[in-house]
Amino acid sequence: FPNGALASLAGNVDAHHDVAVADLVLVQHAVPQTVRELVIAKAPDIVGLSVMTFQRKTACKVIALVRALRPEAWIVVGGYDPSLAPEAYEDPSLGVDFIVRGEGDLTFRELLRTIECGGDCAYVAGLYWRRGDRFVRNPRRPESHLGGEVLPPKRAARVLEGYTLLGRPIDVVETSRGCTYDCSFCSIIEMRGRNFHAWPIERVVADIRDARDRGARAIFLVDDNITLNIARFRALCEAIITNHLNDVDYIVQAMTSAIASAGDELGAVMRRAGFRYVFLGIE
Repeated sequence: FPNGALASLAGNVDAHHDVAVADLVLVQHAVPQTVRELVIAKAPDIVGLSVMTFQRKTACKVIALVRALRPEAWIVVGGYDPSLAPEAYEDPSLGVDFIVRGEGDLTFRELLRTIECGGDCAYVAGLYWRRGDRFVRNPRRPESHLGGEVLPPKRAARVLEGYTLLGRPIDVVETSRGCTYDCSFCSIIEMRGRNFHAWPIERVVADIRDARDRGARAIFLVDDNITLNIARFRALCEAIITNHLNDVDYIVQAMTSAIASAGDELGAVMRRAGFRYVFLGIE
């Protein structure tokens, strides 16, 4: 699957910047070569990495390679691992300049604006930033309520291709963020707190259409817990049908309790909307 957060970061950067998104999961056999080619071709001023915990060692190797190829570039890390274990990236020898904690859309955009105008990073909420040999830890940024402040993803920024599910070209679409449960195995509430916010269905429909128009024949709805609001989920299914977007296969994560309580009616409308795969969580 493509990383939806990377496309969202690209979509929320001011339009005059040249942004390239590279999902290294597509080139696991050739990560160093791919990074080298992209850094040489793009000569970036800023290189950002979104890192999961199991990717930390690889991220450190990528940072070292970027530093060797382009020592003047700023290095930014974000994602689950830097957000929940920022101390792992504060060692001066690693070469990280900025740590974006929590949701990155607005923090990363504000960071670029601050760098561009030579401003003070102390005013960028959600950011840890290097001052000499130590990091300054700014206050946490409140979670986004997903109004007009977070712009749609920019899939055109992707420079690699080949995302598939069972041979079908796939993309990801986000319709909401957050969850109000506190399951001990989940990191969502550590990132956002216990809350749930959703985008208007009209925006979601436009995002699905954009993904389909770019060739997606399967779409993963990547929400943290889309079944928190069954009435909204049903309305989204109906909107997919009404807008003739049910000619692709949809994949979704869901809670068993929500699916069970909604009965056969929800299952039927999901089927008509094109849902083919449902990952059920046993909380």
